[in-house]
Amino acid sequence: MAKKRPPTIEACKRRSNRILRLNHVELFDEDIEWLSATEHLTLWNVRLPAGLLARIEKLWWLDIRGGSATDLAVVKGVDKLQYLAVNQVRGMCDLSLVLEMTPLRYLDLYGLPKVAELPSCTRLVNLECVRVGQMRGLISLHGLLQAPKLRELDLVRKMNISETDVNEIISHPTIEAFGWFTEDVPRKVWAPVIEKIKLSSVRYVQPGEWFRLPESTAAD
Repeated sequence: MAKKRPPTIEACKRRSNRILRLNHVELFDEDIEWLSATEHLTLWNVRLPAGLLARIEKLWWLDIRGGSATDLAVVKGVDKLQYLAVNQVRGMCDLSLVLEMTPLRYLDLYGLPKVAELPSCTRLVNLECVRVGQMRGLISLHGLLQAPKLRELDLVRKMNISETDVNEIISHPTIEAFGWFTEDVPRKVWAPVIEKIKLSSVRYVQPGEWFRLPESTAAD
C-alpha cells in the first residue's frame, strides 16, 4: 500500500501550482508530475531529493526557509532562477553554487551565521538587487560587490561592514541605492557608514513588487 501523503500534498495534486508554498513536508521524485507547472516556489523546512528542483523547467523564483543544509546542493541544475532567497537554514556555510545562477536578478540572504565568505559574483551579470541580513559570521561584502551591474544593496540588522566594503560601495560603477535596517545595531556602528556612503536610500518593497508581479501571493 502506498504511503499516505499529507493533505497539503494531496490538495496540490488536484490544482494548478504555478505559485506554490509548501511547509514541513517531504517531496519525492514522482511529485514532478504536479510540480511541473510551478514558477514560484517557497519551501519551509521541506525535504526533497537531489535533482528534483532542476526538473521543474518553469521555476524562476525560489525561497528556501528553515531546515538544515551545509550548501545549496538542492538547487544544483536549476538554471532559470531570477529570484533566490535563503533564510535561516541551519548549518548553511557554503553559497558557492550561487555562481551558477547567471540569470539571477535578486538575491536575499538572511540568518546564515555560519557563512564566513561570499563567492565572487563577477559572473552574475544580471544581478541587480541584494538584500543581506543577520549574517554575523560574514567577514566582508567583497564577493557581492563584484556583481558588475548591482544597483541596490540593502543590509538588515547586524552585519559586519568594513572600511574596504564602504569604499567598494562608493566606487562601484552601478550601485545607486543603499539601505540598512539598523534595528539592534548601535548608532556608532551604522551612522558613520550611512554618512560616508551618501547614496539614495533603498526604497523597500516586497520582492514581488520589485519584479512588478500582479499576484499579491508572490510577495511575502
